[in-house]
Amino acid sequence: MRPLNALCASAMALALSVLLLVAQLAHAELYKCQQPDGRLTYQQTACGGHADVESFAVDIRGPDGTDTGAADRDYSIGSQAAQMRAERERLDRARMQARRAAERRRTVTHSRDVAKCAKHRSEAAKWKEKVMQGYRKRTEKDYNENKLAHHRALIDRYCD
Repeated sequence: MRPLNALCASAMALALSVLLLVAQLAHAELYKCQQPDGRLTYQQTACGGHADVESFAVDIRGPDGTDTGAADRDYSIGSQAAQMRAERERLDRARMQARRAAERRRTVTHSRDVAKCAKHRSEAAKWKEKVMQGYRKRTEKDYNENKLAHHRALIDRYCD
């Protein structure tokens, strides 16, 4: 017997594949069916003989007015995974370039400057206190943390 999680995962995969197949139909037609007990259901197939049938067309045109809509784009899991992988690789390359640029900037030697060291230590202490006190908005928190990081970087530069 398969574990419950595996059954749920396979049921979800089946439901997702059915949903993707249904979504790819170019000219979808929906039926509004009123069941004998009064409930309304919407389905793609004609209603059974026991239900009142009302058919209506669904506008599936894209934002530009063409009938192709989503059919131009591949929404399969494999293509989405490939897009995510390509985006991750692009971000990794950008991070590596930024890291290398930072290393090149870091190799520039700065002499020890006692006055600048003391100034940035006091500024870092001030901004650390602001960070510890809390914040009203997320932007205020980000600003305080960025200022603290800036002064800590300057401490590393001038106090080594």
